Amino acid sequence: MRCRVSVERLLWTSASILVAFLVVPAATGEFLSRAGEGIELSLEEALELGLERNRDLAGRRLDREARKLSTGVAGDRFRPVYSLDSSVEANGETGFADAGVRVSLGVPTGGRLDLRWNRNVSGDPGRSSPATLGFSQPLLKGAGTAVGTASLRKARIEERIGLLEYRQAAADLVSSIVVSWRGLIQAHSQVEISEASLRRARDQLEVTRALIRAGRVAQREITRSEASIANRELALLRARNGLESANLALMNLLDLEDTARIRPRNGLGGEPVPTPAGAAVGLEDRIGAALRHRTEIRIAAMAVEIAGIDLEVAENNRLPDLSFAVRLSRDEGTGRSERAARLDMTIPLNDRSPELQLLQARNGLDNARRDLEELRESIRLSVRQAVNDVEVGLRLIDLARKARALAAENLAIEQIKFGQGLSSTFEVAASEDGLVAAQNDELDATIGWLNALTRLDGVTGLILESRGIALEAVGE
Repeated sequence: MRCRVSVERLLWTSASILVAFLVVPAATGEFLSRAGEGIELSLEEALELGLERNRDLAGRRLDREARKLSTGVAGDRFRPVYSLDSSVEANGETGFADAGVRVSLGVPTGGRLDLRWNRNVSGDPGRSSPATLGFSQPLLKGAGTAVGTASLRKARIEERIGLLEYRQAAADLVSSIVVSWRGLIQAHSQVEISEASLRRARDQLEVTRALIRAGRVAQREITRSEASIANRELALLRARNGLESANLALMNLLDLEDTARIRPRNGLGGEPVPTPAGAAVGLEDRIGAALRHRTEIRIAAMAVEIAGIDLEVAENNRLPDLSFAVRLSRDEGTGRSERAARLDMTIPLNDRSPELQLLQARNGLDNARRDLEELRESIRLSVRQAVNDVEVGLRLIDLARKARALAAENLAIEQIKFGQGLSSTFEVAASEDGLVAAQNDELDATIGWLNALTRLDGVTGLILESRGIALEAVGE
């Protein structure tokens, strides 16, 4: 019965996911209906939209249901299995019909209990109606709860692995959306920087024309100013193309129509502030958190468990096949009872497959333990690198801010000197280039530091927790 319920649940989940793709949920309909005119989203709304609509997560939800069903099938061995039997036979002028029921139950020690009852329904007094109770139990090979429950234990571990893989897929998606979201904000800011630079270049052209009319600068300065405007227009076109690319990248993650335009709400307002207090990171605490929470290391530890189960089974398979069986039967028609006991033993003489299985199981366990230890060391190194990136990123922001302030001051000085005839449009354009580069460097440093914090959350396995996302929010 549980298998049937699990299948129905699997089909229901599949249908629900299909409907989710064909019919836009009410929560997102408002966004999608305004796709052509632009969608204004906060980061939290973008995460909710992505987790709801992402196809890869939808497929992994189906995998989760399949693994749950697999665990249920493995557990059916220790639940009663009912079957109905019937037979009809005719021979010349005689005929008879039998009907029966059978109940079979596996036990964790590797044994099996069978209850069989047949009844003559044709009324033939010569046909018996026996009831039989039998029990068989391996004594060596296949005996014991360690071996008897091996398949069920492995299925449960694999189901937990499936849940962890599902969690990791959700974490990867969240990280990608966050980084892509910041990339879109960065692209918007780069367009604003280029537009401001172009306005200053056009203002500089008007100043140059006025000074030429006043006879204070040479006519050739007008050509340099126009060349500077052309360069600013080229930079603006590139920035707008970068904005389009960033928008498409985020739309792909959110599975939106390719005509949508996303307008980030609040910008970086909800992000951490790049201050020494905001960047405080405890290295050892982060390493400890990573060793506890990283999906990869938890899966690797479970792989060691599975390899240990395989080794137990392989060691047991080397034993002789010795089994004990007992049978009790009673015929309702005659009232006669029978009791029987049986002992069977089989010793293979030239079968080397158990030795091969044992060798492979030992190697598998050694490799799983080695992989786990190597992963621990790799995680320690990745956390150290992520912490270093956060600390260095904060220093880069501080230096970039100072460089931007100095570049703005230098441009103002050059503009004053140009008005006094002490500078040229070449020096002004160079100072403008320096300011634009400094503004972009500060922007890159800020976004880079925020992304470093996100990578740190990722390598410690806490990206979902840092965003306040529970598995229930992504369909678990």
